[in-house]
Amino acid sequence: MKVTNLTTTRIYLKDLRLSREAQTEARRAEDRYVSPGGSVYLPDTSDVIRSAQKGDLFAFARVGKLRLNDDTTLAAFPGPGNSVVLTHGLGYPPNTLIFKKVMVGPVVTWVDAFGVVDVVHNSDFTAMTVTNTVALPIDFLIRIG
Repeated sequence: MKVTNLTTTRIYLKDLRLSREAQTEARRAEDRYVSPGGSVYLPDTSDVIRSAQKGDLFAFARVGKLRLNDDTTLAAFPGPGNSVVLTHGLGYPPNTLIFKKVMVGPVVTWVDAFGVVDVVHNSDFTAMTVTNTVALPIDFLIRIG
């Protein structure tokens, strides 16, 4: 999950401090900070998901201090501007979800973008390229984890 700091101060994610091994033991992990204006990709562990649902990530995102995931508008195929390279640095084939924005009257909905994009990972799984393959510009929400 990409976490982007939208503020000019460093944000400490205190609920991602512990790395659990079992129900009765916890192992100390490194502190998690997000630099001012910076971003970081976090693997989709249970702690990260829990934080996004009801912890620090949720609270900071709700007040507009953090943005979760990638959102981008890609131009119509064949381009230019119809692809984006996302460098996540995870080093393994990540779970990837991509949704396209669809307006139903005044209501925004997010629909699975299967068949609308091509996704290509580099050889060491540290970056991926998402390409819009249709002849219309589309807003995408991309989750890498």
